[in-house]
Amino acid sequence: MSVYRQIKWQERKGKMDKKEAIAYLEKSLEEIPRLKKLPYRNGEYVIWINTIKGIVEKVFGVDSFESKKLAPEYKYIYKFDESYQSQYEKIVNKRALAIISIIKINKTMGTISVTNIGSKIPTAFIAHEGETENLKKLKDFLDALTIEYYIAEAEPSDGRSIEGQVNWNQLKADFAICLATKGKAINKETGEHYMGLNVADELGRAREIYKNKIILLVEDGVEVHTNTREIVHATFSNQSMDTAFIKIIKELSNWGFIQVGKT
Repeated sequence: MSVYRQIKWQERKGKMDKKEAIAYLEKSLEEIPRLKKLPYRNGEYVIWINTIKGIVEKVFGVDSFESKKLAPEYKYIYKFDESYQSQYEKIVNKRALAIISIIKINKTMGTISVTNIGSKIPTAFIAHEGETENLKKLKDFLDALTIEYYIAEAEPSDGRSIEGQVNWNQLKADFAICLATKGKAINKETGEHYMGLNVADELGRAREIYKNKIILLVEDGVEVHTNTREIVHATFSNQSMDTAFIKIIKELSNWGFIQVGKT
């Protein structure tokens, strides 16, 4: 059944539910090989992605994780230049990876319907090293879950020292997320990077404040320090943070900060 016939069938049948939307996304991936072979100035890609975005926004909600995963707009190419063909193929690949991520997380957790428990919105302290793309993805994910977060250097300092600023923001949060990306120091024996010094320092402080309410996310290729190896953690790569997002949902649900409904 073609993409367009599927949509018309769903319209006749009634409102598409989340399971049907996931099935539709799986079906839409079959179009990827054909789309990549088309000239970069074709209009079919635009129709394909806009249809997917429309369905995801209606089924999951405009502010959902799923919608935000598809939100980045990649500039459409109108110039007559052969070099743009490879750029177009990269754009299609990025969209495919986003769709695969949505499918994977929903199939692992069940279709996600997150409801904050109580009147207080859960708050996280984020320890990180530098403004990385992974940090942006993490912030977008927390925004989609309507979870507030504090990042020490992003908050007003009111004249506090660096150490005082970190302590001040940590005390305002319910739990910590430590994003352990590659630091400058390397283990000469293994060739792996250690996590950034800022993250290692803030992780130590977080263990005193939050006890077990710490989510440690470790980038592939980062060697976890001996004194933190006992902390259960999830790994992630620059290509995908799916396992990290699943870890966050499981921990927050276990701690009673959110409820995850399976429909």
